[in-house]
Amino acid sequence: MTSSSRRLRSSLTVCFYIASALLSLTTNTITTTPSIAHAAPFFPYSSSLTPGSIKRQTTDLDPAHYRTQLYKSDTIIEDFEELLNSTTLDSCQMCRRGMKMAQEFSLEAPEMVPGVLRILCARYSFLRLDSCAGLMVRLGPELAEIFSQMKVDGSDGYYACAYGFPGSCPVPQHRPNTIVFPKPKPANAAQPAPSGQSMQVLHFSDWHLDPLYRPGTEAKCSHNICCRDFGSWNDPGPIKKRASKWGEPKCDTPIALGLSALEAIQRFVPNATFGLFTGDIVSHDSWLITEKYVADLEKSSYELFKKYLQEMKLYVVLGNHDSYPSDQAPARHKPEQYATHQWLYDHVATVWEKNEWITSIEAEYARSHNAMFMTRPMPGLKLITLNTDLFYVRNYYNMLDTDQDDPSGLFHDLVLELQDSEDRQERVWIMGHMAPVTLTLPRSSLLFQRIVARYSPHVIAGIFTGHYHQDKFIVMHDPDAEEHTQASAINVVHQGPSITPLDKANPAIRWYDVDPKTFSILDSHTVTADIISKADYWEEHDMEPEWILEYSARSTYSDQQHPLAPEEPLSPAFWQSAVERMKTDVGLFDKYIQFQSKSSALATVCLHGTVCEEETRCELQSSTVIEHDYCEAMLEVGLNSGVAGGKKGKKPKPNRWKRFGTTRAGRVVDVREYDVERGLDVGQPGRRMRK
Repeated sequence: MTSSSRRLRSSLTVCFYIASALLSLTTNTITTTPSIAHAAPFFPYSSSLTPGSIKRQTTDLDPAHYRTQLYKSDTIIEDFEELLNSTTLDSCQMCRRGMKMAQEFSLEAPEMVPGVLRILCARYSFLRLDSCAGLMVRLGPELAEIFSQMKVDGSDGYYACAYGFPGSCPVPQHRPNTIVFPKPKPANAAQPAPSGQSMQVLHFSDWHLDPLYRPGTEAKCSHNICCRDFGSWNDPGPIKKRASKWGEPKCDTPIALGLSALEAIQRFVPNATFGLFTGDIVSHDSWLITEKYVADLEKSSYELFKKYLQEMKLYVVLGNHDSYPSDQAPARHKPEQYATHQWLYDHVATVWEKNEWITSIEAEYARSHNAMFMTRPMPGLKLITLNTDLFYVRNYYNMLDTDQDDPSGLFHDLVLELQDSEDRQERVWIMGHMAPVTLTLPRSSLLFQRIVARYSPHVIAGIFTGHYHQDKFIVMHDPDAEEHTQASAINVVHQGPSITPLDKANPAIRWYDVDPKTFSILDSHTVTADIISKADYWEEHDMEPEWILEYSARSTYSDQQHPLAPEEPLSPAFWQSAVERMKTDVGLFDKYIQFQSKSSALATVCLHGTVCEEETRCELQSSTVIEHDYCEAMLEVGLNSGVAGGKKGKKPKPNRWKRFGTTRAGRVVDVREYDVERGLDVGQPGRRMRK
C-alpha cells in the first residue's frame, strides 16, 4: 500500500473515531455550531450519569432551605476573608482553621460547596475566571465529600494544607513503619546470566489527544493549553502565532500528529513482541472535560492503537488525566467513594479486554482495583501495573487516612505479587504513570524504595513510567547506603517520552532491546520528530513529519574506557556510571540535556558547571521524593544567589528544611517545630548524595 493510500485510510479511520466521540460529547449540550464556548463549565455534568450517582447530582431545594443555604454561603465567604486577614495566626494555623470551617460547611450545605469554591478561586488564585468556574464545578462535589470525612484536627488537615495550599504548612515528613516482608531476601540474590538473545518492546506515553485542536487558531494563548477556538473566552487582539497542523509547544496532540506517531511505530518497531503505554490519553483541559468526554476519548484512542498495532498486545495504565475529575481516584478501602468512579474502571477494563490486551480474569481484577492488573506477557515475566494516582499529592482522596502507611493497600498487594514471583523464580516489570519521586506522598515514596530494594536485582528487571513529557531515567539506590555509588544502585526507572509536544518538548516514541530470557534491558532507542522547529515548514510544503532515530542509550552513555560485552544489559551500575561521568564530561551532560527535551529548540538552558547541572545529576539519582526535594532546594539556593546557570523561568520552591517564611502575623513557621508537635521523626531529610 502506498504512503498516500495509507494516509487516506488512516484519515478516514480517525475521522470516524473522532467524529463519533465529538458527536456523543456534544449531542446533549450543544445546539449551535460546536465550539468550546458552548460547553463546560456551563454544562458541567455528563449525561451518562445515572440517578444513583447522587454524589454528583444537584438536588431540588425548597425556597426556604435554599435561602438558608445561600446565607450560609455568604457567611462562609466572609469568614474566610476575615481569616485570611488575621494578624495573630501564622499561615499554617490559618489554613488548618480554614479546613475546619470547610468541613463544617460541607456537612451543612454540600450542594453549595462548588459555588463557594468558585468564588474563592476567582478572588484568590492565579487561575482565569473560566478555569476557576470549570474546575470548582467539577472538583467541588468531590471536595465536599473529602472535607466531610477528613480528620481536620489531625494529620489529614495538615496534609491537605501542605499539598492543597503549598506554602501554608510545611510538607510533613511521615516516615512509614518498617516493612515486614513475607520472607527475607535471599543471600545470593543476583541478576540471571544473559542469554545472548534479543527482542523488541515498544514504549510510548502521554498521548494527550486533543480532538478540539484547530489549525490556524492562537498557539500562544493565556489558557493552560492553546490551539483551540475558545469562543468568547479567546484572547483579545490578533493571533500572535497561528497553530500549525502538526502541533505546537503550548498545545496538546492534534490528530494529524497522533496518526503520524502511530505510523512511525509501524515503521520503526514493526516486530515488537509487545508494547507498553504508560498513561494519559485525555487532553489537559481539566476545567472543561466531562465524564463522557473522558470515556469517549479513551475508547476512541484505544481503538486507534489497536488498529495500528494490530496483533501486538499493548499493556496500558491510567494516567492522572485519565479520570474525571482529573487526578482524582478514591481507593477501594473507601467503597462508597470508589463506587462513584466505578464507571471508569469498568469502562477501561472492558475496552482493554475487547482489544485482547488482557484476559477476562485480569479485566475483572482491574474493575475492582483502580484499573490495576497483573499479567504474564511471556513465560518467565510478570507485568505488574500500578495506578499511581493512589500516591499522587494532587489526588485529594489521598488527604484522608494520612496516619496510615498504606491505606489503599497498593503496596501490600505489590509485595505479595513480588514475593509470588520470587518463589516462582520469574522476573517482574513494574509499570505506572509516574515514578514516586516527585509530587508523591513521602511515606509512599519511602515504601516503594524499600520494596524495590528488597526485590532487586533478582526479581525486578525494570520500572517503566511516563508523565513528565521528557525522556529521562532515574537510578534507584539502596536506602541503607551511605552514599550513591555504582555498588548502591539497585534499579532504574525508565521514564518514557511523550507524544504531546506540550511543555516545549518534541514528540517521541521509544523501544527497548530486551533479553527474552532474563528480561533485562539491553538498549533503549528514542525516535523523535522536530515539531518545535519544523512544523510550519512541513505544513507549508505539504510534507509529513520526519521521524528520525535520535539516539541509542547504549551508544550514548557507555563508558568507552570500560565497554560492555554485547550480551551485557544496561544495569543500574551502568546508568549510575553515566551520572557520575556527567560531572566531568561536558559533552555527555550536554547530550543528556538535549535528549531530555527530545532535541527541542526551546529546551530549557542548563549549563555544565552550574547549580543547574548539580541539581540535574542530583535528580537522576533521587530514589525518593525527599531526596528529590533536596535537589530542588539546591537549585533554589542557586536561583536566589543568581548562580543557577540555566532553567530560566523555573519558579523557586520552598526549602522545606530551612525557615519556611514570614506570615502576615509576622511569625515564622519552621517545619521541624510542626514535626515535633506531631511526634514525627525530625532527623535529616535524607543523606546528601554523591556529586
